[in-house]
Amino acid sequence: MPKNPKPLALANPKRFRTIQDLTHMRPDCGASIDDIIIIDNELLQIVDLVYIGDTLNPYNSLSASYVRTHGVIVGSYRRDVACPVLWNPPFLMLPLSYHLKEKLVAYKDIGKVVGNVSCHSGSFLLLPVRKDIPSPLGALMDEAFKKETGVKIKIPNGTYRVFYEQFEVPKGSKQEFYQNIVIQEQ
Repeated sequence: MPKNPKPLALANPKRFRTIQDLTHMRPDCGASIDDIIIIDNELLQIVDLVYIGDTLNPYNSLSASYVRTHGVIVGSYRRDVACPVLWNPPFLMLPLSYHLKEKLVAYKDIGKVVGNVSCHSGSFLLLPVRKDIPSPLGALMDEAFKKETGVKIKIPNGTYRVFYEQFEVPKGSKQEFYQNIVIQEQ
């Protein structure tokens, strides 16, 4: 048997864990952020939260309400190097787990690379492209795309749920270093 066998699928639902509830991390954020994204314009934006963080305060601003209604914020770890965003229906994946550095080629064979994104803040915003996006928020998203800390991806319309794909954590390491972010079509 090969030492690093090629994965059979882009993600393994047996390893899926629900994402965190932001009200536990930030009680002042105003509302729990759901883990469901509804795509109705065939486009999803993924951006480092550092570029839009100020628009979420105060939490009753138009942009903050829009993000809480339509977006999902997912915590990760700081990552200055861009990682690929892979698509192979029904999964969109950000392969962030440390142990995948050597195996990333095998994942790229299974999934199509549809963009790259880095994460200086340690959190991503996943937000569908919609016509009613507040202009200040849209302008900040565009700025993130220009700086290559965000990506706009074409995926089929539908309902998607966001998960962590959790791998075994070596003793003495942190859990978030051994997880991917997976968006699964429902």
